Amino acid sequence: MKPLLLITRRNRLIVTSIIALSLFGSLTLSAHALVLYVDPETEQVYTSPGKNRVKLGKFKQVDKEEAKQSPTELKALNKELDHKLIELKAVEKRLDEQQEAIKLSAQKIEETTAKETTPKTEEKKWYDRISIGGYTQFRQGAGLSGDFSNLSSPGDKAIEKDTNFYVRRARLVFQGEISDHLKLYMQTEFAGGTIGVRDMYGDIYFDKKKEFRIRPGLSKIPNSFELLQSSRNRLALERADALSSGVRNERDTGIFFYWTPQHIQERFKFLSKGLKGSGDYGVIGFGAYTGQGINNRDKNDNVHIAARITYPFQFSNGQIFETGVYGYTGKFVPTVGTNADAGILANPTFNKKGYRDERIGVHAILYPQPFGLQSEWNWGQSPQLSSDFSQIESGNINGGYVQAMYKIDNRWGTWIPYVKWQKYNGAEKDTTNTPFSRVRETEVGLEWQVNEQIELVAAYANMERTNVNTLHHVKNANIMRFQLQWKY
Repeated sequence: MKPLLLITRRNRLIVTSIIALSLFGSLTLSAHALVLYVDPETEQVYTSPGKNRVKLGKFKQVDKEEAKQSPTELKALNKELDHKLIELKAVEKRLDEQQEAIKLSAQKIEETTAKETTPKTEEKKWYDRISIGGYTQFRQGAGLSGDFSNLSSPGDKAIEKDTNFYVRRARLVFQGEISDHLKLYMQTEFAGGTIGVRDMYGDIYFDKKKEFRIRPGLSKIPNSFELLQSSRNRLALERADALSSGVRNERDTGIFFYWTPQHIQERFKFLSKGLKGSGDYGVIGFGAYTGQGINNRDKNDNVHIAARITYPFQFSNGQIFETGVYGYTGKFVPTVGTNADAGILANPTFNKKGYRDERIGVHAILYPQPFGLQSEWNWGQSPQLSSDFSQIESGNINGGYVQAMYKIDNRWGTWIPYVKWQKYNGAEKDTTNTPFSRVRETEVGLEWQVNEQIELVAAYANMERTNVNTLHHVKNANIMRFQLQWKY
């Protein structure tokens, strides 16, 4: 591309001076005058016309006598000079306009050239938006005293006899914001000798603020605070039996609606990062699910309905207090069978259409800033093995827990000592024959967050609980457990 000619201030002064000379020269014309021409690009003066040459006027040398002029002639000369000066200003204005037009043209050419030469950024594919993470929990349990040999818990196989080292959880998570209106989430479990799917759902958002969404697939049920709280964040080693007996493994297949205002979304994120929050399961959440448990097909073509309302209030001093209510209702079909260890020699009779399974509960959490309190309680009905082991009937449940904690941050990391007391009277509906369970347990522990990836927990527990496999009731057992967790 040919370079553009920019008329600089110096060039403009030269051209203007030449034009001025031509104006004055035109006032002294004679028969023997010399005609001059100028090339504006080269600033060369010529005596003959040619390409790109501008005529300056006619010039001649005059002597003193010729230069003498009468007052009338001088007046006419001044008038002519004023007229020429007006023409000169008009020429300068046109030069300014031409210079500005040239600059704008040059700028547009540069922008166009830069745009053409800049490599285009390729838009990310959906699979480029997927992130991978997870966590692993490695435990050891040791009986200190009491009837440890008969002790058993539906939630923690590490406390059973002949068990030493134990991988409690080994999770791998795939998730990503595919677009403004879709998030994918999948979590697998590798612990326990088998690989299983724990979560498989999509969040479909109705608005760009992501305040309204539906969640179809396999996911957690909007229920108890502790059931929704991830195991990687929970202080106590296991969830309270009174709550986990309602939705064992916390998950089922269904579809749920969640609403979370944008400013509460940010508050839930803040709570999950360092204050043991449960995550964003909506200020309001409700939906339907099969009700038969994780990865189990429906048995009676009847869905459970669940709903939850919660709100994290923040006070002027920064302290956050969350409270809410939740519940579910439906019909549950139990699994029955003989169990010689429990003295059940014939299958109990049961209603194949299922039994009323419903609960209502409340929760309240004062987040550890630095002192914290957490408590939940629920009541309801559940299918339950009769006292003579002959049939399944409907029984009442009630129970909950209270937990106190204190958060300490120093150069060695974060330390959170805690104490938790729990109570439960009711059936374990997900266990064969839905046996009755009585639990009284006190746990005292210390969590040490070495850094964001490494966490250690040491916990002592005094347990009174029913072994739901043998129906043997352990009245007193003291155990010590240790857990190492690493996140990735």
